[in-house]
Amino acid sequence: ATTITLPAVSKIPNMKLSLIVNAITIACASAFAPNTPARTRSSSSLTMTWRDDNIVTLVPKFKIKEGKKEEYMKVLPKFLEKVKANEADTCVFYGFVGPTENDEVICREGYTSAEGLLAHLANVDEELKAALENADIVELYVQGPPADLEKLKEPLAAFNPTYYPLCEGSFRSTKN
Repeated sequence: ATTITLPAVSKIPNMKLSLIVNAITIACASAFAPNTPARTRSSSSLTMTWRDDNIVTLVPKFKIKEGKKEEYMKVLPKFLEKVKANEADTCVFYGFVGPTENDEVICREGYTSAEGLLAHLANVDEELKAALENADIVELYVQGPPADLEKLKEPLAAFNPTYYPLCEGSFRSTKN
């Protein structure tokens, strides 16, 4: 893991924009430097630690059928309850965005592995069927390590997803 130190958030409003851009540039460059020791300026500094990104992300876009918005929206809390109750070990993040003016809703989902994503689909099968009575999946993106994407191609084939393999060297914060 590579550790970098940024100024404390409380000090940023007093800094000029160019100093902020420089700090971010240095932080990003430092993330790629092997064995870079953490540098701490003071106890008020924010220290970021990075690790490899291996999250499998599913991003379905739903188009709500005409006249079905109220019924569709009633299903969303049921998804959230089911995921919270049953997926603490495999779900990294989960939530809905929307609806837009065009009655589209996106679900933002991240899992620890392909197996975690498949367990999720089994967990919310009833809710997904109810949602699909009131909306269509018009786009589906699956993102993650190539080996995980391979495990998902057959089970997700009916949804005709677009797969995006995670680029080598991708990273995420250990804070989340």
